[in-house]
Amino acid sequence: MNSRDVVISNLTFINSPFWTIHPVYCRNVLINYLTILAPFESPNTDGIDPDSSSRVCIEDCYIENGDDLISIKSGWDQYGMNYGHRSSKIIIQRLSGQTRSSAGIALGSEMSGGISNVYVVNLKLQHASTGIRIKSAQGRGGYIKNIYISDAIFHNVRTAIGFTAFYGEHPDDKYDPNAFPHIHSIYIENIQGDNISMAGDFQGLKGYPYHDIFLRNITLNATTTSQMWNCSFVEGYSESVSPEPCDELLRRQHTQEYCSSCIEKV
Repeated sequence: MNSRDVVISNLTFINSPFWTIHPVYCRNVLINYLTILAPFESPNTDGIDPDSSSRVCIEDCYIENGDDLISIKSGWDQYGMNYGHRSSKIIIQRLSGQTRSSAGIALGSEMSGGISNVYVVNLKLQHASTGIRIKSAQGRGGYIKNIYISDAIFHNVRTAIGFTAFYGEHPDDKYDPNAFPHIHSIYIENIQGDNISMAGDFQGLKGYPYHDIFLRNITLNATTTSQMWNCSFVEGYSESVSPEPCDELLRRQHTQEYCSSCIEKV
């Protein structure tokens, strides 16, 4: 906590009872060449959770556990909003692993201080519930914006991309129900997947939709003929996506311009 210039490297962590690596209120953090192992059935055994931290680089790690491989956080409900310490300028690259119940890359659900300028590239994930997941809820406030994710390979993943605004756990009853999260400017490209049950599941909030969601060059081979996309209160753009997204994501413009600006901001 409250540390600068931290290096965690060339180590193996086994059977953590909760989140394994959890830098909080930190700056200039390098995490690389780690192996993190926990039983698939173990709850809340996240691999690496940067929390209200900036200038974090996570690279060349293998994670096998019972929850998210990586989950970026920034505080919970009114406490996160009042403290106002965002997570930003985070790079994740060359990550591989598996989890039976959760996500490869997650943002939230504790995101009330804000999450921005995240760059993820080269992700290899198998046997997961969700590939890329954003979690928020009414009462969270905060924002998730300027996120770039590229070059991922998914195998045996139930939902490739899942956003939910109904991850409604709260620490107490003091939260403001009118504090709505703002999720926008998310760019996802160059994704390949096989044995995928659902391509995308977007569950936004009425009046506060996900917007400026960009999908490009995504090919997901489905194992089912049932509904491949579920979209509510989301607006965005897509190009070269198979199976074809829902109507809310079928607009095709500005994708390349946004991609360039997103990389520059990160």
